[in-house]
Amino acid sequence: MTRGSLRPTAFRGDLDVADLHAFLQPERQYAGDTLWTFGASLKSAYVNTFEFLNHAPVVQLWRDAQGQIQAVLRIELGPGEWFYQAAPDCREPAVATAIAAQADAALELLSDHDSWRTVAHQSDAASAGQLEESGYVADGGAQVYMTRSLGSEIRAVPDPAGCSIRVLDPENPKQVAERGDAQLDAFLEDQPRDEVAAWIARTLPHQLSYGRPLRPPCVVAVDANGRVLAFADPYFDPANKIGEFEPVGTRKEMQRRGLAKAVVTRGLELMQRAGMQQAVVRTGVENAAAIAAYASVGFEVSDQLLYYRKKRQG
Repeated sequence: MTRGSLRPTAFRGDLDVADLHAFLQPERQYAGDTLWTFGASLKSAYVNTFEFLNHAPVVQLWRDAQGQIQAVLRIELGPGEWFYQAAPDCREPAVATAIAAQADAALELLSDHDSWRTVAHQSDAASAGQLEESGYVADGGAQVYMTRSLGSEIRAVPDPAGCSIRVLDPENPKQVAERGDAQLDAFLEDQPRDEVAAWIARTLPHQLSYGRPLRPPCVVAVDANGRVLAFADPYFDPANKIGEFEPVGTRKEMQRRGLAKAVVTRGLELMQRAGMQQAVVRTGVENAAAIAAYASVGFEVSDQLLYYRKKRQG
């Protein structure tokens, strides 16, 4: 069986979790590019597979002749989006075209959207060209990808007035609940609050356990009463010496007070102590405040994730 004829199989939940996590490990995924990062990939695999804000996604595992996963496709019917990740050896036109065709067919059949979208990295001209050949057109920027070397001293910053920076105890239910409430406040937009709160309460304990056995820390800024005001979750990729932040957030009423800079700086220090050589972070292309905060601690934009949209045929 050729790489271009990978066989799509239905995701069976718990039966396939071990294989899925093995597929996403750095020794199988990283190829010196920006197409994969540990935190975003592994968290996306768990959270978006088992817990849904925008209806249940369709998940397919694309296997080779030996039954090994070589690509994962996630189709989110609610918002009309699809994303996929392929192993480096299978990042080729035949695989990309087959996966795009599957996503298009599913969205044509199972959704009522008049268009849907996916993403491609600006650095990956081949994938962009394949999407355009499949009828997709560029639809604006999605995220910026920023990197920072960890080879030099990290300049410490003082704790912002009225709070302290510490590492959250993932075994302390009260602290985890506070961390969840801060995430809810930082990211809630137009979804129903109760629904999002329940989703965070279910998924956060799993989120904080990623990366075992080298379980990463969660850095938080807390006030005198222990209320979490801001947070940054560093992830460690010891195989490639890369640290990643995913996510970083600040309560809305506490934004623009230096809290993000403080928690990210502490996270950089932890990455460096753990032997990481480079740090990466992603944020929305329009999130000027976050981009400025990351730039203030040495990050530079090195790539961009772009949206591509396709209209329903007929």
